[in-house]
Amino acid sequence: MSNLKEEYDKIIEQRKKILEEMKPLGENEIVKRYMELTEQNESLFNQQLSLYKELKMEKYASCDHILVYSQIDYDRYEGRTYKSCGCIKCGLDNSVLNGDREWLSGSRQIMYDYLRKNRIYNKGIASEVLCDLDLAQAIYSKIKQAHPDIDDETARKYFEIALDDIRNIKVSDDRKASRAKRLSLKDNFKRWNSGDVCSN
Repeated sequence: MSNLKEEYDKIIEQRKKILEEMKPLGENEIVKRYMELTEQNESLFNQQLSLYKELKMEKYASCDHILVYSQIDYDRYEGRTYKSCGCIKCGLDNSVLNGDREWLSGSRQIMYDYLRKNRIYNKGIASEVLCDLDLAQAIYSKIKQAHPDIDDETARKYFEIALDDIRNIKVSDDRKASRAKRLSLKDNFKRWNSGDVCSN
């Protein structure tokens, strides 16, 4: 107990010294301006985060999804299969609901919050394809680049044809790395086949 009290008192003394040193700095015009700008920047950053969340939510809500299975898990104890699906247009992926929200990145937390209130199946086209969502989105993006006015049903068909070609035409690892680069994926992208997408 005495050691804790000593440590506590030491910290109080250190803070007092720091506050004393800070006093004259607070009178300096450059430091004052820096503090003002820091405060403004923090306020704008918080506004930006809030608007980013609203924009993402709006994007998910207004999207007529094209869905693929992004993950399949099998629970041996329950004897049940759990399928996660994601949208190749907006990136909404209900596999985020499989884990703890706190461990997700900021953008995936937004996705999690949206999906807790809304069902992903409410509108759009459901495909039976099992595909890594990054790969699916990359293929869809290339289709939209080549055909900007394509309708969703035709885009889905083109996507499935392109994915079949990728899976059926065997290429070397170098060609796979090159293909990944063309699709704006990481060079070491490995989840080309449906078996790669399943969790074991």
